[in-house]
Amino acid sequence: MNDILKIEMLGHRGDGVANTSKGRVFVPFALGGERVEVRGNSTRRELIGVLDPSPDRAAPICEYFGTCGGCQLQHFAKEPYLEWKQDLVDEALAGLDIEVRSEPIVSFENAKRRRVVFTACHTSDGVALGFLKRGTNDIVGLGKCPIIKEGISNSIETIKQIIRPILPAKGNSSIHVLECKNGLDIQVESEGKLNEGGRQSAVRLALEAKISRLSFGDETLVETKRPNLTVGLAWVSPPPGIFVQAMREAELHISELVCAHLKGCKKVADLYCGIGTFALRLAENSMVLACESEQSALDALDEAWRGTGGRLKSITCEKRDLFIRPVMALELKKIQGVVFDPPRAGALPQARQLALSKVRKIAAVSCNPNSLAQDLECLIEGGFRVVSITPIDQFVHTPHVEVVVLLER
Repeated sequence: MNDILKIEMLGHRGDGVANTSKGRVFVPFALGGERVEVRGNSTRRELIGVLDPSPDRAAPICEYFGTCGGCQLQHFAKEPYLEWKQDLVDEALAGLDIEVRSEPIVSFENAKRRRVVFTACHTSDGVALGFLKRGTNDIVGLGKCPIIKEGISNSIETIKQIIRPILPAKGNSSIHVLECKNGLDIQVESEGKLNEGGRQSAVRLALEAKISRLSFGDETLVETKRPNLTVGLAWVSPPPGIFVQAMREAELHISELVCAHLKGCKKVADLYCGIGTFALRLAENSMVLACESEQSALDALDEAWRGTGGRLKSITCEKRDLFIRPVMALELKKIQGVVFDPPRAGALPQARQLALSKVRKIAAVSCNPNSLAQDLECLIEGGFRVVSITPIDQFVHTPHVEVVVLLER
């Protein structure tokens, strides 16, 4: 028998939350204030119908919404959706000693995502390529996607043809696709092994489609032209599957905030630097220490810096796992400004050393407001004050939100 629930609010993961006699119940695709019909008896229920819809409800922009797990919030109208995301940041930082209010959230149009990770597998009907169905390992095969850039969305069938010969007979594989300045960069991550026939077929198909690069794990199968991204004055050739900001527009906005804040610092550190998203821009005005655990990312950064022909100040690259071996306060003695952009777990070991240091300015970039709150608490206790907080909706129609926090002593 189905139940009727009143949704009180939207939870942090984007699900509607109802309070019942047995505790909280979470309903995907429901909105606050709605009366809904649901099925199931666990703490997560399946939405059957909306009896009293919220005025904030909107028509989804994608035919796959509701089955595809890529988006969770296309049913949420833009303005209240952005307000909710802003509240996620404000709530996460609410317990800290911060005097400033967050800036209005920065948002972008659809079809801007240039980096995407699909899941693919063989089926009786051919290759399925798309995103996992919510809560399962089943792939929702896509025809097109309105969130990712058209260069990727329009190439979904081509990508399926190229990867088909090198997919394992069973099981799912991850397909990393990055739209570069000069074409698509495709990497297949799989537990399967390559056979020579499959390799040759995939290479031939990639050449015919004029794909920039096709890789299987760390092995480049074919590279018709080196994939390139522009970062400030530099051209960067990213290694296969490396982290790149999901939207170029978001990257530009974040970088502008970071560079403006650290301008005037003669020497800066870019911690968790990746391929140099900030380092290459900061080096236009400052000497840079760039730390990262992935050697391939550092190699790409170093090559890009050298390729600018002396137009940038020095960038010193150091391979370093900052979770295990953070840059110590004494090592930061000559550093005036720092930017850090860690994985979702945050940068607490590094934040502790920054709190002990003489660094004057910090730009903290994060995709997780909760771990960011821990880092900020440590820095505030160490004598820093927050001067601005900017939420950025880089991951549209999802509960994920990017944040840039600027601090100074």
